[in-house]
Amino acid sequence: MKLARLLAATALVLAAATLPAAAQAARIGYVPTEDHPVGQGVNKFAELVAEKTGGRIELQKFSNGTLGNEPQMQSSLQGGILEVMVGPTSNLVGSIPEYLIFDLPFFYPDFEAVDKVMDGRVGDALFERLDELNMVGLAYWDNGFRHMTNAVRPINTVEDVAGLNIRVIPNPLFISTFQTLGANPVPLPYPELFTALETRAVDAQETPVGLIYSSRFYEVQDHLALTGHVYTPYLLLASKTWFDGLAADDQALVREAAQEAAVYQRNLSRTDADRLIGLLEEEGMEVTRLSDAEMARMRETVAPVVEEFTETIGADLIQQAREDMGIAN
Repeated sequence: MKLARLLAATALVLAAATLPAAAQAARIGYVPTEDHPVGQGVNKFAELVAEKTGGRIELQKFSNGTLGNEPQMQSSLQGGILEVMVGPTSNLVGSIPEYLIFDLPFFYPDFEAVDKVMDGRVGDALFERLDELNMVGLAYWDNGFRHMTNAVRPINTVEDVAGLNIRVIPNPLFISTFQTLGANPVPLPYPELFTALETRAVDAQETPVGLIYSSRFYEVQDHLALTGHVYTPYLLLASKTWFDGLAADDQALVREAAQEAAVYQRNLSRTDADRLIGLLEEEGMEVTRLSDAEMARMRETVAPVVEEFTETIGADLIQQAREDMGIAN
């Protein structure tokens, strides 16, 4: 009997030793819906983290602003209350003005140019700055080029923008850009936007087509103008408090998962844009594409804004970005 009990106890010990360690739960929050490319990117990232760490790290996903709007989540991240989040670079400009380089109007000609900046010297330098905010940059994700919608009139010329009450990100460069175009910019947190459009507190807004569709803006907006005026990426961010508490091997695995998820998310977001434009048309939105001449006029109109913010961002950083994109001054 003693031998049997000893063998049974030994078997239990051996069985326990073969089980994975208890998973370390970490929350990841984001504002878009789960079916948005950000939501799908988060699902992919969580799957990769669990797979690569053998289940040691389990990401609990919270979509649709459940954990607060982006500035609130960023504050929680900095305080070590929240572990991981996804949010646009525009929310960081109050603390790190250099991130305004991703809000410059008509600065990035295409996705290839964007990737050269995000994945190059500029993107790396900006990630290093996050340390002072108690955050870790894990990857740049796609948010798409921003376009304008409104409930007043089609936008075919620069003059059509004038007078529109347009919601903008609470960010000085966005405000200056739309003031220069003759609109009346109204800074609002994103979760308040649909109600503001529905009640006509604002006439217009400007976001990428992924958000326009997933947030059902076609229910309260009639016109979509494909201006592509700004490219603002998303950032996958971790709390430095949480990240520094991981074993070095797990830190490397989380970074690896973030980069692999970034490739997946960027491709998904970009290839889906044309399909979404078609769906928005099916929902009744009138889609306009400005002529090359009008796009050039719009670019020229806001050129002084780029010059105005060059000193704030840093002429050297802007020059690095232009060099990496292969664009001459």
